[in-house]
Amino acid sequence: MKTITRLYRHQIAGILFAGVAVLIALASSGLAGLARLDAYTRTLYQGNMLPIAQLNELRTAALDARREFWKASQFLDPVRTAASIRVIEADEVLTEKAWNAYYPHGISNPREALIADRIANGLPTFRAVLRKAVMLLERGDRAAAAKWFDDNLEFLNGFDSLMGQCIDVNSWQAAELAGKSESVFRTMFWATFACIVICVAGAVSVSIWLLRQRDDALSESRYHSWLANRVFELTRDGVMITDSRGNIERVNPAFTRVTGYAQQEVLGRNPRLLSSGRQPPEFYRAFWRSLKETGHWHGEVWNRKKSGDIYLESLSVAGVQGRDGSYTHYVAILSDITQRHQHEQRLRNLATHDVLTGLPNRVLLDERLKHAISRTKRHGTHIAVMFIDLDGFKQVNDTRGHAVGDDVLKAVAERLVHSVRESDTVARLGGDEFVVILEEVGGMRQIEPVARAVLTAVGQPIALRSDAVSVTPSIGISLYPNDAANAEQLLLRADRAMYVAKNMGKNNLCFFSTLDAASHPQPATTATV
Repeated sequence: MKTITRLYRHQIAGILFAGVAVLIALASSGLAGLARLDAYTRTLYQGNMLPIAQLNELRTAALDARREFWKASQFLDPVRTAASIRVIEADEVLTEKAWNAYYPHGISNPREALIADRIANGLPTFRAVLRKAVMLLERGDRAAAAKWFDDNLEFLNGFDSLMGQCIDVNSWQAAELAGKSESVFRTMFWATFACIVICVAGAVSVSIWLLRQRDDALSESRYHSWLANRVFELTRDGVMITDSRGNIERVNPAFTRVTGYAQQEVLGRNPRLLSSGRQPPEFYRAFWRSLKETGHWHGEVWNRKKSGDIYLESLSVAGVQGRDGSYTHYVAILSDITQRHQHEQRLRNLATHDVLTGLPNRVLLDERLKHAISRTKRHGTHIAVMFIDLDGFKQVNDTRGHAVGDDVLKAVAERLVHSVRESDTVARLGGDEFVVILEEVGGMRQIEPVARAVLTAVGQPIALRSDAVSVTPSIGISLYPNDAANAEQLLLRADRAMYVAKNMGKNNLCFFSTLDAASHPQPATTATV
């Protein structure tokens, strides 16, 4: 034996040295894999999961402040307004706290840094908007507060969109890190297995150490996998993971809350089961083209829940690339923004419609009148403007109360709408003043029967809960282009004609073009011109 050992001692030494070299190389690769896996998991937790939670807190506080401001500006209750102001101030503190917790150490990639810088630049403006809105509310100037908020609505929506983009960037990076961690883990596993084989041949002690390292790595990986799963399950936004063909592989509980579908009901199915039919096929072709070319898509989609209800969904989709660069999975983050959409619609409606009657207000009236004049210039027709004031309404309001007065105004508004065509416009300027725009009309012969019908309809007794009341209209009428050259003149001259009708004994109508030149020299002269 000793002879054989001496004979082949150089070969044995070479084999041992080669084995040790290979062992060292494999051990080094395993350690590098462990370090990379640790870096990925730390980035996943500290650079993505925590920032997502902090950004969600920031976004929630910002949206809650906007919602409380809307309540404070719309409901004329000082106690409620004061409570909303306190909530807004608390939300401002929350936004500051969440932002300081996130920025700048929560930024983990250049794209996120660009978006975070834009949020940082917009945050002082957001605070300034809130503080000025609170100041106006504290002064009791709700109209100015609402206008100020409407003027900055585009900025606020953009600011909210930036926070959503920042959350999406973190989610996309988290998905990529999860895929990379899985790849690193597989590589490390095979490196460890190779080390075990070599160690069985001649380095038992080293193999034991590597096995211990592998066990530690598995334990840490399981912990972070558990943590990622908990984040996946607890996030407030719905998450859906599909394969490369778009078939659903996994969804979180928030997805079930949004859509009504449990995970067992959607596994293996295509997301088209949520389709509402409102988007054309071209929309989905553009959607998939963007995913294939850029790897991501973000937008709003009308989808259908399991119950059949249609809802507006904010959707962000990102592709997860495999080692060959192809997309192996797609991760979709979705949320139901129907209520936010409805709130925005209501805010827009309040800006252009009368709260009591639902009729267009002065802002929308001016817009429609200008559009009507533009159409009239192209088509060569006429426009009639009827300015209506209610006779006796002040007495009803003073003697019966404002509640009865409001019922009278709503009844008059309904009668006016039913007295004219659907293409005509009925608006309330305020108080007991209404305006009707009649488009594509001829002269006074065509307008007078409509005005007489309005006199008759509005003059009928209005049945209330206890009894009936009566009001009558005084109507002034001006024509375009006969009586005025623009919308403002047209309204002013219809108003002048209305006062003449009221002086003639009320419950009457008067055309501006028929005013007595002696009694009204300025309007008569203008009408003649």
